[in-house]
This record gives sequence, structure tokens and C-alpha cells, in this order.
Amino acid sequence: MKGPHRPACGLAVVLSSGILIGHFLPLELFFWLVASSLFILLFLFRPRTWPVYAGIFCLGAALIHVAHPPSMDILAGWRGELRQVLYRYLDDTEAGTMAAIVLGDRRAIPKEINMIFRHTGTGHILVIAGLHMAMMALMVVFILKLIRIPRAWQVFLSIFLILMYAVLTGGPVPVVRAAVMAAVLLASSGAGFESDALNSLGLAALILLLMNAGDFFDASFQLSFAAVFAIIVLYIPLEKRLSFCPRWLAAALSVSTAAWIGITPFQIWHFGTIAPVALIANLFVVPLLELTVALGVGLVLAGLGLPGLAWSLAGCLKAVFNLMVVVAFWFSRIPYGYIQLWQVHRF
Repeated sequence: MKGPHRPACGLAVVLSSGILIGHFLPLELFFWLVASSLFILLFLFRPRTWPVYAGIFCLGAALIHVAHPPSMDILAGWRGELRQVLYRYLDDTEAGTMAAIVLGDRRAIPKEINMIFRHTGTGHILVIAGLHMAMMALMVVFILKLIRIPRAWQVFLSIFLILMYAVLTGGPVPVVRAAVMAAVLLASSGAGFESDALNSLGLAALILLLMNAGDFFDASFQLSFAAVFAIIVLYIPLEKRLSFCPRWLAAALSVSTAAWIGITPFQIWHFGTIAPVALIANLFVVPLLELTVALGVGLVLAGLGLPGLAWSLAGCLKAVFNLMVVVAFWFSRIPYGYIQLWQVHRF
């Protein structure tokens, strides 16, 4: 039986291959790359499409030699204003961490907080990624449904606000990947088409690598895409094997296990560490994170003009945030939950 057609995945793989090979070859050998790739791809792809793949392959080999594009952080001023709201209603430790979780500003994360979450394999909560963007998308869609505007406008505004949020955070790799995937899924749903998660992931990779081919060698890029790829591929098989558990527990364990399997090889390669405790820690930390993100977004918005509501949200946020830290700290104390295999000095 013929599988689903995933053109974005194919293009992303070919572009990545070109970037990888181009990284180890000087640009002077580019014409040799063109000739060899045309010959190879002639036998790997259908005759009608191989010239396109060959061109993408060579483009990747050339892009890796292009200088890193300048920063396009055009909403840094707005992010700064929202950051000040957090410091107005929270203490420095809470505000610095919440600025990372909600606004993508990691400059003021306390070292102790960073180590606690890193040692429990839950450091991903300090980086805006798929979970954060999924929650933002759900909140936006829920609010727009309450307004009762036409469905087409709901989809358009949802995509616009999600992309604006990605720009507001400065556009780091995990955020752009999650934003593109969310936009594709929303657009497909709005148009009545069944979207393919792997193809959406491939499209996100394609866009990011065309913007900056050097991201291919970045730890954040590799960890982000590896985690999502593993969840897409392994979630259903793992959930079936855990069918003896309650459905909610099987789903949570499947996501946690799949993500851990996906990121562990890259975590070992880049940092020389492995965190087995993450398989269980995520089950307790992630639900608290969801509530933390919702309260944090509500606080930064209410803090712009509704001080009474902002103080109420800040009180709730303090309680949930500190509970999340305490839970993570407890898991960080479990023997052999975090193992340093060797010291990595490349970074």
C-alpha cells in the first residue's frame, strides 16, 4: 500500500544532506557537487522530480558557506515592556524564570533553577517550544471561538497571532519550528484537509534551514526536531503497548518516553549526559507547566492595564511556579536520575 505523500520531508532531507556535505567541503568544490549530486539523485528519485531535489541539494551545499543572517528581533521593545510587568508583580527569581518560559528571554534564569530542571531532564520547559506553542494556540482558538467570528477569520487570526508571538520571542529555533507546525495544522484544519504531522515537521525544517543553514549543526535545532520526530513516530506504538494503563497515563507516558528516546542520543553527543529520571519527572512537571504558562500569559496581559487582576494572577502563579520548582528539585535528588557520562568541551 502506498504511503502518504510528504514532499516537504523529502526536500528537508535533501537540503540537510547538501548542508552536511557542503560543511565538510570548500566552496571551490561546488561544481563537483553539482555533477555528482545530479548523477546520484537521478537514480534515487523519480525522473520528473530529481532535478528539483538536485537543485535543493546543491543549494544546501552553498548555503552553509553563507554568513549568518542578521538578527530580525523587531519586537524587542515590546518584549522588554512585558518583561517589566513580570518583575513588577514577581520576585527576581520567579520573574527571570517566567521571562524565559513566556517570553523566550533566558538572560536572567537563576543558575540554581537552570540546574534543577537540567538534572531532571525537564530543561525543555525553560525554552519556548512545541508544548508552549500548543498551549498558546489552544488559548487563542478558545478566545476567538468565544467572540463567535466566522471560522475562516478564526483560522487566519489564530495563525497571525501565533506567528506574531514567535516574532515577539525573538524567533529562536524551537519557537519557529513549533509556530510553523501550528500554522500548517490550523490552515489544514480550516481548509478541511487532513494534515500530516511529519510533512509539517519537514516544512518547518525546510524553512529554518533556508533562513540559516548553520542551524543544522545547532544543539537546539537537533534536540527540538529529534523530540518531535520521535513523538510523531513512536507515540502510537508506545501507547498500544501501554494499553493496560489508564488512557491518560498511557498517553502521558508515551509522549514522555518517545521524546526521551528522541533526544537522548543528541544529549549524550552534545553534553555527555543522560537523564533517566526525565521519563517520570515530565509526568509531574509538564501539567504544572501548562498551568504556569496560562497564568504567566494572563499576568503579562493583565499587567498592562488591569492591576487588580494582575495581582490576583500573580498570587496564583507564585504558588504554581514554586510547586513546580519543588517537584523538579525532589526529582533532581533521586540517585542516578542524572548521569554525567563525560565532560564535553566543544561548547
